[in-house]
Amino acid sequence: MTRTDELRLAVLPARHGDCLLLQWGAGADCRRMLIDAGPAPAYAGIARRLRTLDAPTVDVLVMTHVDADHIEGTILAANDSDLGLSIGQVWYNGAPHLTSELGAVHGEILGMLISELAIPWNESFDGGAVRAPETGSLATWELPGGLRVTVLAPDGEALRRLRDVWRETCNEAGIATGSIADALAALRGKRALSPEHSYLSRPAVRNIRDLARARSGSDPSVPNASSIVLLVEYGETRILLTGDATPSVLAPAVRRLLAERGLSSLPLTALKMPHHGSSKNITAELIGSLPAEQYLFSTDGSYFNHPDETAVATVLEYGPLGLELVFNYDTPRTRVWDDVRLQESYGYRVRYPDEATAGIELVWGAPA
Repeated sequence: MTRTDELRLAVLPARHGDCLLLQWGAGADCRRMLIDAGPAPAYAGIARRLRTLDAPTVDVLVMTHVDADHIEGTILAANDSDLGLSIGQVWYNGAPHLTSELGAVHGEILGMLISELAIPWNESFDGGAVRAPETGSLATWELPGGLRVTVLAPDGEALRRLRDVWRETCNEAGIATGSIADALAALRGKRALSPEHSYLSRPAVRNIRDLARARSGSDPSVPNASSIVLLVEYGETRILLTGDATPSVLAPAVRRLLAERGLSSLPLTALKMPHHGSSKNITAELIGSLPAEQYLFSTDGSYFNHPDETAVATVLEYGPLGLELVFNYDTPRTRVWDDVRLQESYGYRVRYPDEATAGIELVWGAPA
């Protein structure tokens, strides 16, 4: 090695199994590879060791094979939301990415977790099997940080033998190879393989597009339609304060403003959502015409149960990339949008008050 930093290998206490932690690089450039995670009875100790890392992150999780004393702890670690292990990619030979080499019950469960948690799978191998080639030279991969890895085994024959055993085992267990539903049912039947707090116990990811399209009707309130609507501008800062305005009034007013300024849309710094985020007071047209950096929701959700999830979905579906949802109350109804899966998919941020009843204060710069 020409690098001056260290290569470390920790052989963790995995009882009768294997759990190896390989680390290279230093400081912020430290990289990690976790090879297997032992059997289920050893997981508590392994999790304690992983929690001592400065960040619960591994660049590569290698699952060498599907024996219980190597894979059970891996299933637990991947599904443990308390541990919060961030995995760059998984190297593992399982059913969904192979054409003729298939894999068994624990293997199906791990494959289901990898798919459901959207962890990159055998990415370094273009989605194919981690294996030595049938002919020619062994290939070597260089991982970030300078670690070089050469795969010596398995070969094609070993994977073909595994295929036959895997199919037989899954058939006996009543599991269809590659079935997410069957693998999830198998996991639920193995309590020892489910951590106390599982990623899979979280609510399903909301379907933003379907929610946005589910809006129906418009606010018929005469008092709401009489709301004073103000566009305030201070230098480059532009905020639209909408009260409880209805689309029947707000939409034509926005069209008039755009026509007078010769614009197809008016970028805003912030848009105060009309009627506390009611789905009957916002439309795709309004969100598209008024792309904002921040969308402000003023409500504690009592009485009228605002904001409507269809209204928030409309903002996410038709608003600009990088927008921020700003709530002046931190409630179960608003907290559902603090979902990293949705935030990664739609590229948005979310802000809550520091205290439950403190409200929220936003500050923008003075004119240049």
